[in-house]
Amino acid sequence: MTVTMLLAGLAAAPFVLSDAAGEKWALSDALGRERLLIVSQPSAAYLAEVRRQNVELQVRDLRVVALLPPGDARLNGSQTLTLTLLADPGGKVAAQYGPAALIGKDTGIKARYNAPPALNTVLGTVDSMPMRQQERRSRGR
Repeated sequence: MTVTMLLAGLAAAPFVLSDAAGEKWALSDALGRERLLIVSQPSAAYLAEVRRQNVELQVRDLRVVALLPPGDARLNGSQTLTLTLLADPGGKVAAQYGPAALIGKDTGIKARYNAPPALNTVLGTVDSMPMRQQERRSRGR
């Protein structure tokens, strides 16, 4: 898998989408508070792995935002504190972010992936970020 690391100065493009229940979710509400992994059409197995890694994602303030076609059965799957399932009509948001993109707390796009990345790869990238290293020192984990 090829990973493209980008300069932190590139900001995430804002969007508002809905979940299966019609509840709106805005990227702007999460920017600056959480790290975000935006993933386009992840498999059911990938979503299951995200659910299994919920605690590891929480420790790193990392939310996975899965972009799915409206009406997709995966939209009805269980969400966790770190997994948000959103309908992306026409794939417009997915087209902006590609198959997957990691957004830092500074709102910059830190990495783009050509496929949904292995979570251990993303966790390693997050752990190497200066802000995360500072958090580990202050939080003790």
